[in-house]
Amino acid sequence: MSSLVSLITLVVAMIAFRFMPHPENVAPIGAFALMGGLYLNRRFALVVPVLALVLSDLVLNAQMGYPAFHAPRLLDYGAFLIIGMVALAMRNKGWKLQFGGAVAVPFFFYAVSNLGVWLTGLGLSGQPYAKSVSGLVECYVAGLPFLRGSMLGDWGFMALFAGIMALAAAGSRDERVALASRN
Repeated sequence: MSSLVSLITLVVAMIAFRFMPHPENVAPIGAFALMGGLYLNRRFALVVPVLALVLSDLVLNAQMGYPAFHAPRLLDYGAFLIIGMVALAMRNKGWKLQFGGAVAVPFFFYAVSNLGVWLTGLGLSGQPYAKSVSGLVECYVAGLPFLRGSMLGDWGFMALFAGIMALAAAGSRDERVALASRN
Protein backbone atom coordinates (compact mmCIF):
# COMPACT_ATOMS: atom_id res chain seq x y z
CA MET A 1 0.00 0.00 0.00
CA SER A 2 2.80 2.44 0.82
CA SER A 3 4.29 2.01 -2.67
CA LEU A 4 0.94 3.04 -4.20
CA VAL A 5 0.83 6.09 -1.93
CA SER A 6 4.43 6.91 -2.92
CA LEU A 7 3.58 6.56 -6.60
CA ILE A 8 0.51 8.79 -6.30
CA THR A 9 2.55 11.34 -4.34
CA LEU A 10 5.23 11.35 -7.04
CA VAL A 11 2.66 11.87 -9.81
CA VAL A 12 0.90 14.65 -7.91
CA ALA A 13 4.25 16.36 -7.22
CA MET A 14 5.22 16.14 -10.89
CA ILE A 15 1.90 17.58 -12.02
CA ALA A 16 1.99 20.29 -9.34
CA PHE A 17 5.47 21.39 -10.40
CA ARG A 18 4.18 22.07 -13.91
CA PHE A 19 1.72 24.60 -12.46
CA MET A 20 4.32 26.46 -10.41
CA PRO A 21 6.34 29.28 -11.90
CA HIS A 22 9.61 27.85 -13.22
CA PRO A 23 12.18 28.60 -15.90
CA GLU A 24 11.26 27.55 -19.45
CA ASN A 25 11.46 23.76 -19.90
CA VAL A 26 12.88 23.14 -16.43
CA ALA A 27 10.48 20.38 -15.51
CA PRO A 28 10.52 16.81 -14.17
CA ILE A 29 8.92 15.23 -17.25
CA GLY A 30 11.98 13.74 -19.00
CA ALA A 31 13.44 12.68 -15.68
CA PHE A 32 10.22 10.95 -14.67
CA ALA A 33 10.07 9.11 -18.02
CA LEU A 34 13.61 7.75 -17.57
CA MET A 35 13.49 7.12 -13.84
CA GLY A 36 10.04 5.55 -14.15
CA GLY A 37 11.48 3.01 -16.55
CA LEU A 38 14.42 2.36 -14.24
CA TYR A 39 12.58 2.19 -10.90
CA LEU A 40 8.81 1.81 -11.21
CA ASN A 41 7.05 -1.52 -11.32
CA ARG A 42 7.03 -2.66 -14.96
CA ARG A 43 3.24 -2.41 -14.97
CA PHE A 44 3.43 1.34 -14.29
CA ALA A 45 6.82 2.27 -15.77
CA LEU A 46 5.53 3.59 -19.11
CA VAL A 47 1.94 4.49 -18.36
CA VAL A 48 2.31 6.59 -15.21
CA PRO A 49 4.82 9.21 -16.44
CA VAL A 50 2.99 9.76 -19.74
CA LEU A 51 -0.42 9.78 -18.05
CA ALA A 52 0.79 12.44 -15.61
CA LEU A 53 2.05 14.49 -18.57
CA VAL A 54 -1.18 14.11 -20.55
CA LEU A 55 -3.38 15.03 -17.56
CA SER A 56 -1.34 18.12 -16.73
CA ASP A 57 -1.25 19.10 -20.43
CA LEU A 58 -5.04 18.94 -20.62
CA VAL A 59 -5.38 21.39 -17.73
CA LEU A 60 -2.56 23.68 -18.88
CA ASN A 61 -3.86 23.77 -22.46
CA ALA A 62 -7.38 24.59 -21.27
CA GLN A 63 -6.04 27.41 -19.06
CA MET A 64 -4.09 28.89 -21.98
CA GLY A 65 -6.87 28.48 -24.55
CA TYR A 66 -4.97 25.90 -26.61
CA PRO A 67 -6.52 22.80 -28.17
CA ALA A 68 -6.52 19.79 -25.85
CA PHE A 69 -4.04 18.00 -28.11
CA HIS A 70 -1.95 19.14 -31.05
CA ALA A 71 0.27 17.15 -33.42
CA PRO A 72 3.74 18.17 -32.15
CA ARG A 73 2.79 17.19 -28.61
CA LEU A 74 1.82 13.71 -29.76
CA LEU A 75 5.41 13.29 -30.95
CA ASP A 76 6.54 14.45 -27.50
CA TYR A 77 4.42 11.78 -25.82
CA GLY A 78 5.99 9.23 -28.15
CA ALA A 79 9.46 10.48 -27.23
CA PHE A 80 8.71 10.06 -23.52
CA LEU A 81 7.38 6.53 -24.15
CA ILE A 82 10.61 5.68 -26.01
CA ILE A 83 12.68 7.11 -23.14
CA GLY A 84 10.74 4.89 -20.73
CA MET A 85 11.17 1.81 -22.96
CA VAL A 86 14.91 2.39 -23.24
CA ALA A 87 15.08 2.79 -19.46
CA LEU A 88 13.24 -0.52 -19.00
CA ALA A 89 15.79 -2.17 -21.27
CA MET A 90 18.66 -0.60 -19.25
CA ARG A 91 17.19 -1.55 -15.89
CA ASN A 92 19.77 -4.17 -14.93
CA LYS A 93 22.59 -3.14 -17.25
CA GLY A 94 24.80 -1.23 -14.84
CA TRP A 95 25.21 2.36 -13.82
CA LYS A 96 27.44 3.42 -16.76
CA LEU A 97 24.79 2.60 -19.35
CA GLN A 98 22.08 4.16 -17.18
CA PHE A 99 24.17 7.30 -16.73
CA GLY A 100 24.66 7.49 -20.50
CA GLY A 101 20.93 7.17 -20.98
CA ALA A 102 20.34 9.95 -18.47
CA VAL A 103 22.79 12.23 -20.30
CA ALA A 104 21.05 11.50 -23.62
CA VAL A 105 17.47 12.21 -22.51
CA PRO A 106 17.32 16.00 -23.05
CA PHE A 107 19.14 15.73 -26.40
CA PHE A 108 16.81 12.99 -27.64
CA PHE A 109 13.76 14.97 -26.58
CA TYR A 110 15.16 18.14 -28.19
CA ALA A 111 15.68 16.28 -31.49
CA VAL A 112 12.19 14.76 -31.53
CA SER A 113 10.26 17.77 -30.26
CA ASN A 114 11.92 20.22 -32.63
CA LEU A 115 11.33 17.87 -35.54
CA GLY A 116 7.63 17.98 -34.61
CA VAL A 117 7.67 21.76 -34.46
CA TRP A 118 9.41 21.96 -37.84
CA LEU A 119 6.88 19.59 -39.41
CA THR A 120 3.78 21.24 -37.97
CA GLY A 121 4.62 24.48 -36.20
CA LEU A 122 5.41 28.11 -36.67
CA GLY A 123 8.76 29.82 -36.43
CA LEU A 124 9.55 32.73 -34.13
CA SER A 125 8.34 35.07 -36.91
CA GLY A 126 4.88 33.50 -36.77
CA GLN A 127 5.38 31.90 -40.19
CA PRO A 128 5.73 28.15 -40.80
CA TYR A 129 9.28 26.87 -41.04
CA ALA A 130 10.45 26.24 -44.59
CA LYS A 131 10.31 22.53 -45.38
CA SER A 132 13.98 22.49 -46.28
CA VAL A 133 17.29 21.79 -44.60
CA SER A 134 17.65 25.51 -43.82
CA GLY A 135 14.16 25.56 -42.26
CA LEU A 136 15.01 22.53 -40.13
CA VAL A 137 18.28 24.14 -39.01
CA GLU A 138 16.40 27.37 -38.20
CA CYS A 139 13.95 25.37 -36.08
CA TYR A 140 16.71 23.58 -34.17
CA VAL A 141 18.58 26.83 -33.55
CA ALA A 142 15.38 28.47 -32.27
CA GLY A 143 14.95 25.54 -29.88
CA LEU A 144 18.39 25.83 -28.25
CA PRO A 145 17.17 27.92 -25.27
CA PHE A 146 14.61 25.20 -24.55
CA LEU A 147 17.35 22.55 -24.67
CA ARG A 148 19.22 24.36 -21.90
CA GLY A 149 16.11 24.27 -19.69
CA SER A 150 15.52 20.60 -20.48
CA MET A 151 19.09 19.75 -19.53
CA LEU A 152 18.76 21.56 -16.20
CA GLY A 153 15.36 20.07 -15.43
CA ASP A 154 16.02 16.53 -16.60
CA TRP A 155 19.42 16.16 -14.96
CA GLY A 156 18.45 17.99 -11.77
CA PHE A 157 15.27 15.98 -11.27
CA MET A 158 17.03 12.73 -12.19
CA ALA A 159 19.63 13.41 -9.50
CA LEU A 160 16.89 14.23 -6.99
CA PHE A 161 14.87 11.13 -7.87
CA ALA A 162 17.95 8.84 -7.80
CA GLY A 163 18.94 10.31 -4.41
CA ILE A 164 15.47 9.69 -3.01
CA MET A 165 15.54 6.10 -4.30
CA ALA A 166 18.99 5.53 -2.77
CA LEU A 167 17.82 6.89 0.58
CA ALA A 168 14.69 4.73 0.44
CA ALA A 169 16.78 1.64 -0.38
CA ALA A 170 19.22 2.42 2.45
CA GLY A 171 16.30 2.92 4.83
CA SER A 172 14.73 -0.39 3.86
CA ARG A 173 18.10 -2.18 4.29
CA ASP A 174 18.49 -0.59 7.73
CA GLU A 175 14.96 -1.69 8.58
CA ARG A 176 15.67 -5.29 7.48
CA VAL A 177 18.95 -5.35 9.45
CA ALA A 178 17.18 -4.01 12.55
CA LEU A 179 14.41 -6.61 12.26
CA ALA A 180 16.94 -9.43 11.75
CA SER A 181 18.96 -8.40 14.79
CA ARG A 182 15.83 -8.47 16.98
CA ASN A 183 15.15 -12.14 16.18
